[in-house]
Formats: sequence, C-alpha cells, structure tokens
Amino acid sequence: MARGYTRIVIGGRGPYIEFDSEQIVEENIYIPEHALHKLESNFSYYHEYRSKDDCFVKLYDQKMEVSYADYKVGMWYISPEEVKTDEVDELFLPPYPDPEVPQEDEGDGDSLFDL
Repeated sequence: MARGYTRIVIGGRGPYIEFDSEQIVEENIYIPEHALHKLESNFSYYHEYRSKDDCFVKLYDQKMEVSYADYKVGMWYISPEEVKTDEVDELFLPPYPDPEVPQEDEGDGDSLFDL
C-alpha cells in the first residue's frame, strides 16, 4: 500500500499513520463502489480507498481539514488498527516491559528501560 511514512498523527479519533502521495503504491489500492459518490462531492472530508488484498485496509485521501486532528489536505492516512494482525497484537506499541514477567534489578543505566 505504501513505502515509508511521514509521521504519526494523534487526534480525537486516535493515532493515524500519515503518508504523502509519492509513498502510496497506487496499483495496490482502489476506490470501493460504496465510496465512489464521494469523488463527486465538494464537501467530502476524504476519499476512501481500500487495499486490493484480503485485508481490505482503509486508506483516507484527505480532502478537507478537520477540527479534531492535524490531518493535512493532500496527505493519506491509515489507522494502525487497520494493519494490526492477530499474530502481532502490539505491532505499533512501544516495547513496554510485560508486568506479568518478573523484572531484573535496576541495571546499570545503559538500557532504555533503566530510568
């Protein structure tokens, strides 16, 4: 669907991965039939695309600004929830220590988790 990304946007509806048009692999996406009407509207906040694979990932081609997030007109967005898999539940989460696993001593300060 995309090669690289520009940033992660956190807004009123959660995190979204932002892409510019050059990062989108257009041959891997399409506009579903139920979203074709938005192409003709001057009041559509985004145009909806979907991935051509079995995952049916929703991509937003942003057309208008919104008040609840810093989405930029001309940029593309995908929710991390759309690309999450059952095999990797924490695909986009930082590597927090598991509270169920006993932790070692405080360490020597060389680790990211030594605070």
